Amino acid sequence: MKVKANIIYLVIIVFLISLLIIGHQINKKNSASKKNEIQNLIQQFKTRNNQLAKIQKKLFENGKNINDIVNKTEINFKKVFIDKKFDNFKNYSFTKYTTDDILFNGNRGAVATAYIDFYNKDKNLFIATYDGIFAFANLNDIKTFQKINSNINSLIKYEKFYFNEQYGIKDIHIDDNKLYVSYIGEQKNNCHDLKIVAADLNEQFLNFKLFFKTQNCVDINNNHGYWAPQGAGGRIVNLDNSNLLFTTGDFRNRPLSQDVKSDYGKILKINIQSKNSEVVSLGHRNPQGLYYSNKFDFILSTEHGPKGGDEININNNPFSKVKNFGWPISSYGEHYAKNYSDKILKEAPLNKSHKKFGFEEPIKYFDPSIGISQTISLNQSDTEFLVGAMGNEIIDQDLGLHYIKLNNERNKVIDDNYILLNERVRDMIVSKDKKIIIIFLESTSSLMIVKKNN
Repeated sequence: MKVKANIIYLVIIVFLISLLIIGHQINKKNSASKKNEIQNLIQQFKTRNNQLAKIQKKLFENGKNINDIVNKTEINFKKVFIDKKFDNFKNYSFTKYTTDDILFNGNRGAVATAYIDFYNKDKNLFIATYDGIFAFANLNDIKTFQKINSNINSLIKYEKFYFNEQYGIKDIHIDDNKLYVSYIGEQKNNCHDLKIVAADLNEQFLNFKLFFKTQNCVDINNNHGYWAPQGAGGRIVNLDNSNLLFTTGDFRNRPLSQDVKSDYGKILKINIQSKNSEVVSLGHRNPQGLYYSNKFDFILSTEHGPKGGDEININNNPFSKVKNFGWPISSYGEHYAKNYSDKILKEAPLNKSHKKFGFEEPIKYFDPSIGISQTISLNQSDTEFLVGAMGNEIIDQDLGLHYIKLNNERNKVIDDNYILLNERVRDMIVSKDKKIIIIFLESTSSLMIVKKNN
């Protein structure tokens, strides 16, 4: 009897193991199918972008712009839904608007790319598209953004800005009726830099002038396999009334991040009057999220790792000394390629510790990467934050938001939560009273208005 029971148990175990194996194979097949589907969609986007770029180039030759053909004076949004509740982000609800009037994007997984900011005491909303179209709307009626003419086309003339993914605008920032715009520039043929142009905020015409540019440029011919658009950084925030903070990436020339004489792979402090800059921190790869707490004197930044290893970094008392965050000596990610030379691996070993090598440890890292983007503070005590995620894999917690809570010392994450949106979060802003959050979602070219409920 006992033998018979053992045989039955054995048959059940074999059956369950078989189910697991079959399920794994089915899931593997479905996963491969899904990845193939995503790759097909990406290729379709690339083809569409190339077609639009060719049309735009022809129009530029005749002094015209394809955006004006779509709508010369406005960017129109339509409401998709209103006051929808989040499943796991309590006390907040959101309304979503989408548009077909933004044509160009900064990533193959995006329909359109744009950056946003408040002005006029948070009563108005400003938007800038990846290819340099500017518009504004009243916050109470964001269905219609009025376009603003500018001289941006006379300042940025190299073709890749308009026709190549990821070479466009990297951020906008409004302070005291001054508009700052960062973008990848071209100092000379095949040698790129980061620039900031600035204009007095004017709803009729924006007259941009060069405000800042990084020293030297990064040549596409370097030993580390240059890929400027993926490693640019470009975020701008206020430090105080006299200075800005500005993030720069390594442009995929990794050793620049550890070179204190280079502007690349850094967080810089720029004096608004003199335009002089100084290094605040180094050892950054591609910091695309930036926040400075004037009240508690710390910088919170987010940056893209390589294959894995996206980071959230805290720099408390950031001006007491220049701190080093380790890239490319230390990283919790891996190189994309496996065939790098010994020279490259020596310069960029990606050691799996920061502290051991004298660097600052991230307060949180993501492996797999989430395609990390902008960050905003949710409360006046600067202990709660939202962090955006782009990417394209829900299983990796991409395509949404990450809620992060810090301890009272603001040096450790004590709570985190993933909020699925199924959208690439490109940019986020929050009102001064922390009651309104606005997010640009580039998967569907949409604005999400998030309100804190009473």
